[in-house]
Amino acid sequence: MSATKSARFEQVLLAAVLSASCVAICSPSSVTADDMVAPLLLEGEEAEVEELALWALIERERYVRSREEAEKYLLDHPRSYVAHLVLGMAQHYGEANFPKALFHETRALDLFEAAEGVQPTPSQPWRWHARILVGLTRAHGDLEHYDEQLGFMYRYNELYTPQLKAELAWPLMKKRDFEKARLAAEDGLATGDPYQIERAKNALCAIEYEAGDDEKAYEVCADAVEYGRTHFGSATAVDLGNFAEAARSVFRFDEAERLLIDASKGGLSWYGNPWLELADLYMRAGRFAEALSALREVPRHRAARPAHVRDSDRNEARRSLAAFLLLMGRPDEALRITDKAAVLPDRRAHNSRDPEQDRSIVALLDRQARLMLAEMTRERAAAKAFHLRCWAYGQALWLRFEAWMSARQVARFLDDEARLVGTFALGTARSAVMPAWLLGELIGALGPGVVRAAVTEMRGADRRQGAAPYYDAVLAEVSLAQREYDEAIEHAERALRQLPPGDALLRERVRAVLAKALSDPRETTSLYEEVLGTDPGLFRRLGWALPVEVQSSDAEIDRVLAKAVMRSPRFERSGNGLRVQIDGGRICLFGRTGAAWGCSDAGVQEDETAESHAQRVLDSFHAAIFSPRVDLSRIDINSLDGSNRVTRNPLDMLLAP
Repeated sequence: MSATKSARFEQVLLAAVLSASCVAICSPSSVTADDMVAPLLLEGEEAEVEELALWALIERERYVRSREEAEKYLLDHPRSYVAHLVLGMAQHYGEANFPKALFHETRALDLFEAAEGVQPTPSQPWRWHARILVGLTRAHGDLEHYDEQLGFMYRYNELYTPQLKAELAWPLMKKRDFEKARLAAEDGLATGDPYQIERAKNALCAIEYEAGDDEKAYEVCADAVEYGRTHFGSATAVDLGNFAEAARSVFRFDEAERLLIDASKGGLSWYGNPWLELADLYMRAGRFAEALSALREVPRHRAARPAHVRDSDRNEARRSLAAFLLLMGRPDEALRITDKAAVLPDRRAHNSRDPEQDRSIVALLDRQARLMLAEMTRERAAAKAFHLRCWAYGQALWLRFEAWMSARQVARFLDDEARLVGTFALGTARSAVMPAWLLGELIGALGPGVVRAAVTEMRGADRRQGAAPYYDAVLAEVSLAQREYDEAIEHAERALRQLPPGDALLRERVRAVLAKALSDPRETTSLYEEVLGTDPGLFRRLGWALPVEVQSSDAEIDRVLAKAVMRSPRFERSGNGLRVQIDGGRICLFGRTGAAWGCSDAGVQEDETAESHAQRVLDSFHAAIFSPRVDLSRIDINSLDGSNRVTRNPLDMLLAP
């Protein structure tokens, strides 16, 4: 869940004019004609002309210029609390340097209170004091210092109006003090102020979601969206995204998709990215082309945000991109993404999720990518000489060791029992953004016994309608790992009967588990063939082989290719399997009914040896069979990584004390 920012412009009276003539106050130094504005002085805003000029730059969001001019001004006026406040605002909103912002705003508070006292009167420049306090609440909030943030909020409320009421709910919720957070939101609702009500409803949505009442969260999130539509003409993208998340938690995927599409059309939101959530939704459903289209929009949406919130979900985008690359059969590129995500976690101040859950997902994706790359390393050497195959086998072993190290990271992040158990409650706050199709990987990372115990405990506590097949899906894979084949079949069949279409990738994983557990090879082959139609990359991710019968001509190249196919970890010989036909240096896979699943496509190149040509043909065949049919040839991964209401101006304040 994401916090919202509302648009509200304070009603103020003109208190005084600095000069009867037009005076340049945009900068203490020389300015252009574009920088000339008429100076206005609000009540409690008394300051030097140069200081007002600095503040005018902040109000116009000219953060680089304001920082430069404030630094110059402080050289001659080191005790200017206005200049320090300006520097804090510039660092916060212009450069997203929250520690520096906190330093300068703390210094501004010390200087102000040394000069004017801790409780200024209406005859003093109180407005600067109020602005400093609000700046400190936001700096501490963005640094996730929730106790300090609440302290400054309470202090502000003792001195100034309008009070921060609904705003208290978010840091209280982050501290897991749900009762006090609810009371703060109720106080916001009681004000009758539409913007306080909007913020309170946003907070209640997150509070109930984080507290684990998913049905209640769905209701209050729906209420927040309806309130925005009724009172402002449209709901914010943040509220729509939060409602979509609540809808997913109760398995209403079609509704979640509609809400996210509305959010993507509703203008820029500071927090939350509807394109990112749409991409995840499409991946779950096996709609890879649509997922790619959504991922293309993610960096554009993020780049349009103000600097201080631009990186609030960059790591989440990396996680989603890494997942997509895995599904596309590009684990080497996925690893470059997970390596970044592992060392550069998101700022979570405006997101309600547990950061350790997010880190566990990144580590699990990293493990999956290394295992998949190990499989593909062996595939890429299947037609090569013996010593090169041995070298590839050694490389694959090393990748598996690295995957084991990533699994240790997963275990470390999930070492809390409540966090581990909650991970299996898909769609809830306890499970964070764990992809349903990835959940089974925890069996290999943690062990089937650990997973069985956690799933059994969570299943007993989960009362959501529609949750049962997800537990059956995991238990089917656990049973397979423990060689309890009859139990695996029972769980898998039950899951397949009840899983919704929106979780197509999970359905195919369960189908593959069922196929593996069956004793009849013809049934196994038939089910594997169904899996190929939706998620062909699953065989690589699981490290499983397709049963095939190889038929080839007597040509030398065809015999070489036939041997290479059977050395590939993707195939195993079976008289009841699919048919691999090799003729004229071309490899094709046919189903049991004669339907073609794909063929190699690799012509002879100049100066190419027979061995390298055979490997290229085999690589082309692997790609045709075990990669989704989505064209990624023109995709720049770096571009995907990102190497309707105007939000309220963060500087708007205040009535007199």
